[in-house]
Order: sequence, then C-alpha cells, then structure tokens
Amino acid sequence: MATAAAAETISGLELEDDINGSVVDLTKGLEMTMGSFYISKDDPSKPQGQDAHFLLPEFQTFGLADGVGGWSKRGIDSGEYSRELIGHAVYSIQTRSSNPNPKSVLNEAFTKTEAQGSSTACIVTLDGGAGKLRAVNIGDSGFVHIRGGVIIYRSPVQQHSFNRPYQLGKTNDGMDLVEEIVREVEDGDVIVAGTDGLFDNLHDTEIKGRVRDGRETYVSPEILAWNIADFAYQQSMNPYSVSPYRVNSNLVKGEAHYGGKPDDITVIVAYISR
Repeated sequence: MATAAAAETISGLELEDDINGSVVDLTKGLEMTMGSFYISKDDPSKPQGQDAHFLLPEFQTFGLADGVGGWSKRGIDSGEYSRELIGHAVYSIQTRSSNPNPKSVLNEAFTKTEAQGSSTACIVTLDGGAGKLRAVNIGDSGFVHIRGGVIIYRSPVQQHSFNRPYQLGKTNDGMDLVEEIVREVEDGDVIVAGTDGLFDNLHDTEIKGRVRDGRETYVSPEILAWNIADFAYQQSMNPYSVSPYRVNSNLVKGEAHYGGKPDDITVIVAYISR
C-alpha cells in the first residue's frame, strides 16, 4: 500500500521515514528473497518429472526449465535434458567472477548440454544496485511482475503453434529465439515464475489473488510458492475447471478440452525489498 513519507538527508544519505516511523536508507540496493515449490505429474516412468529449477540467493538469481513432453513418443525422457541444462546453468553462475548475465549463462548451459530432448527455459537475476531485473526466456515458461496487487508485466509466450513452444535442445530452435527482458523493480514488488503447469492451469487473476492473500498474511516466499503450486495442481485435476489451457484449446484449436491440464508444476516466488 502506498503511503506518504517524509524524506530527509543525514550525513549525505537520503533517508525516508516509513509508516512505522523507522528510517529507510534509499541508497541501499534492492534484494530478492526467493522460494520455490515443485509438484511432479504422477507418472511412474518419470518419477522426477520433466521440470527442473534452481535458486541461488547469494547470486540473486533463479531459473527453471521444462522438458518438452513430446519426446516421450520417441522413448526419450526430456526431463534429463532440463535437469542437465539447469545443472550447467548453476555451474556457470557459480564459477563467474562477475554478476550473472542471464543470456550468457543460458548460452553456456545450452552449449554444454548433451542429453537427448529439449526444454523451455527462463533465468532471472536481480541487479539490486541498478534496480533492474534482467531475464531471458524461451518457450511457454516465464514470469509475472506484480506491483501493488496488479500484474504490470507478463513475459510473452513463445510458441510455433498451440502447445508447441520454442525450445532449446535437439531441435531447429536456437539461442536466436531467446528473448531478453529488462524490468525496473521497486521495493514491494513480487515476481512469480513458473513452467506451463502453472500458467496452463491458473489465470492471471487467480495468481495475483494468491499473491495478495500471501502478502497480507506475511507468508514467506516458500509458503506462497507452495500455496500457488497447490492451487494450480488442484485446478489441473479438476474436470470442471475453466483453465487457461481449456480456453485456449477451444479458441485456438477448436477442440473441446475439459478441465485443467495435468502436468509438472514449478513455481518460484521472489520478493523484492530494500
């Protein structure tokens, strides 16, 4: 909630009184506190599912990937591709001497990944000093940027056709299709990232409603990520859900699909604060 506040300068620092009367240093960089939750689809042949993700708070960076399920028709578990891709991304970040560059990190991970299959991917890092969120995304994973209870940005879905996302791996798609994103962020902003298991089952209004409730009750990012993922799972199993996947399937393909879409569900929540 926006509140009026008085600004003052002490010892050359710009300070601001917050609503509780304490003093906030406006020159301090922003930080990102993050949490995640993962629910794999019930598939005994793929007990780990096909999603993979990482959180690196010390590098103010997180990422996720979703192995493309169509490879199963060829006997290939694309979860192996997404897990290897994420593993290389983590190694790339941890061995760099400078702040992570999401596109360079993804490119290095893509170049090194040898598993069969392909995957969507999204990597997000916070440049707290500049107040900017830098991200790369390919496919139908992605994130929403929430401020004051309103979704002010949603990363575009990239797909060749309905349910055929752009993807990195053993396909004709490459790094030239990766979208670079820069967002200005503020104290109090919330980022919710996820694989298509989230966005195919929850509408934007449902996501921001869960975020609003979570912020009002001061839950941690981990708890909020669990709350959103669990809601998405319930909707994915609900045969009466008017899910985004159901709506888009009917509109785009002209095919009758009822209820949600059972899938692996990864949710990452990040709070931006000073």
